[in-house]
Amino acid sequence: MSDGLFLAGRFRRLVATVIDAILVPAVTVVMVMIAGVVEHAEDYTDNWWMLWVFLLAIVSYLLLNGYGLWRRGQTLGKQVMGVAIVPATSGGDGQYGRTPAPLWKLICVRALFFPLLFVSVVPWIAALPIIDQLLIFMKNRRCLHDLVSGTVVVRLVPQ
Repeated sequence: MSDGLFLAGRFRRLVATVIDAILVPAVTVVMVMIAGVVEHAEDYTDNWWMLWVFLLAIVSYLLLNGYGLWRRGQTLGKQVMGVAIVPATSGGDGQYGRTPAPLWKLICVRALFFPLLFVSVVPWIAALPIIDQLLIFMKNRRCLHDLVSGTVVVRLVPQ
């Protein structure tokens, strides 16, 4: 068996995304309730509550996934599904290394696409997450956020 890793399957990636898409908002809702951001009707009179919810969503994402992304290149969903994010450098043989992608790329570039999954009310913005996810059907199985951040998702083979 080779020491390299191979591209993760589309189904594993989809399930990992669904897991993360459930966990992150759930923790965000709990944090919003604890922080009391929108407890009263007056809280909705200005738009500051949206900024607070957005910031709490970032905090919940980092609480759930920050350490795993930093150490293993995995969100909780990816860890459950046995896949990881690594740099998209290959020797041409379809194998990839075991080193996680740099944290700044995972947080500052790649993670910017995650909130787009929830933005479906603005038609021209709604097309971006659809395009992002549809690109997984290319031969290299890389979504738009993989291409932009220079990463690829690989299947971890138990040692």
